[in-house]
Amino acid sequence: MGTPHCDELQGTIGQNAREPLAFRPATLTEVSVSYRLEGDVALITLDRPDQFNAINADLSAALRECLERAGTESRAVVLTGSGRAFCSGADLTMIGPDTDLGVLLDEVFHPALLAIIDSSVPVVAAINGVAAGAGLGLALACDLRIMAESGFLTSAFTAIGLAPDSGTTWWLSHHVGISRALEITMTNRRVAAEECADLGLCLEVVADDRVVSAAVELGATLADMVPGSLVTTRKLVHGASAMSFLDAIAAERDQQARLGRTREHKEGVRAFLEKRRADFRNPST
Repeated sequence: MGTPHCDELQGTIGQNAREPLAFRPATLTEVSVSYRLEGDVALITLDRPDQFNAINADLSAALRECLERAGTESRAVVLTGSGRAFCSGADLTMIGPDTDLGVLLDEVFHPALLAIIDSSVPVVAAINGVAAGAGLGLALACDLRIMAESGFLTSAFTAIGLAPDSGTTWWLSHHVGISRALEITMTNRRVAAEECADLGLCLEVVADDRVVSAAVELGATLADMVPGSLVTTRKLVHGASAMSFLDAIAAERDQQARLGRTREHKEGVRAFLEKRRADFRNPST
């Protein structure tokens, strides 16, 4: 299925980049993802509320397109869902008796996950409702998470005779440890928002009607910082979990040497010495 193109779609709503933009692949009649800018923060909304924002090939393609666009015109991303769900996981209507689930993961789900963790700007999840199955993987792939009071996480895979996928085994074992990860994924129980906060799976729990605005506020705070620095931090933290200590400090050294030559770093040092707020958007040479 073809991937939607931002430039073509932009012409249908005018040339103002800050207007809401909905992605509609040419092969599909539904709009599956919407996009708009809130200042320097790109708000990306999974927009299949009647299907609880279940993931199909078109939603995956549109999400990747949105993230790519956000990397060119924003300094942070907020990812959320429309309606009562963040994302309910895979759209089971696309799975037939002869579907190779391994191929489906490689072609639909893994590219969406990689688009998040390879994003050139930080990504905040505003979990407005259930995040289940592959939707849990999407939520955990984001750098930071804010949850609505009614939001919850659930693995769901073993309830249909499958094992967890979409990165959930990796994310959960790193976030909460092996024993708790096994308990969550084997029982499929709902992990409520407050427990998620206690486990470190989300940063904050807010009223349902504030979850998107709170995430945008956090995104705006991140947008005031240096995207390259934040993304490098993400890569180092992710990589450290699979490295020896010596490899981890070597990776830190290499990235620090690179960042130390940037204008943003020099601006940060000057601002600290001059006792003023750094202007990372317009750093002097």
